[in-house]
Amino acid sequence: MTKPFAKPSFKQLLVIALIIVIGLTISWQLPLNNGPSQKDWDANRQNLPEIAALEERIQLNLFGEQAPATEGMGPDIDQPIDIEAMEAKLAGLTKNVTTLRQPTEQELTEFYQAHQADYRQASKFSFSQILFSRTKHGGQAYQKAEQALLAIAQGQMPSGDSSDLQRSYGLKSADKIDQEFGSNFSEKLLAQVLDNPQSLPCWTDPIASIHGVHLVCIDNAVLGDIPDLDSVRSQVINDWRYTVADQTRAKLLKDS
Repeated sequence: MTKPFAKPSFKQLLVIALIIVIGLTISWQLPLNNGPSQKDWDANRQNLPEIAALEERIQLNLFGEQAPATEGMGPDIDQPIDIEAMEAKLAGLTKNVTTLRQPTEQELTEFYQAHQADYRQASKFSFSQILFSRTKHGGQAYQKAEQALLAIAQGQMPSGDSSDLQRSYGLKSADKIDQEFGSNFSEKLLAQVLDNPQSLPCWTDPIASIHGVHLVCIDNAVLGDIPDLDSVRSQVINDWRYTVADQTRAKLLKDS
């Protein structure tokens, strides 16, 4: 007759549990005692293509050249991969590419002509503003500003919401304006001026800031000059390199 299985006692279970915990603790601490792990940081993620394979893709997309044959390229180069991990690897690869690739004079000139507005020197603006605060109106702030525009068109002047902001500002530089209203606010003022070349915009499209949504009447605008290419050549080259690398990375991720 088979001897019935004896149910382990509480002490026996406790000993078994302690052995398991100690074993796991030792296994977790081993990499710390042996120095940094030699495994790639993303070894536990989905299999990624090898760096050599990615370099060949970048070479082909960026320069139209075939990189030297590399051992170790396997069929996993076209397998689905983790996008975040792929971006991390490509960021390191394209960083090196941007330091090596030198644009031709034609490439640099065409790039500058397409983006020369980005290199405009600081502009200055004098304006009045009416605020519709997000603190008070939440997601309805923009709608409130549009309703106020209709009231202005009918001859009424809305008061807006009270705040620490001034109602009117004398001629202030773009960086000072952005300090008070948030980054890119001066660029929105500039865009309104450029969109209305015949006259300064007054109580036109609402403009968002860190405070809420504003109606703005620009009294004066002194636009910054756009420099010639030679005076900003180094910056334009860096921007060109970044753009090319970013486009290459995006294309590689799309094709993967």
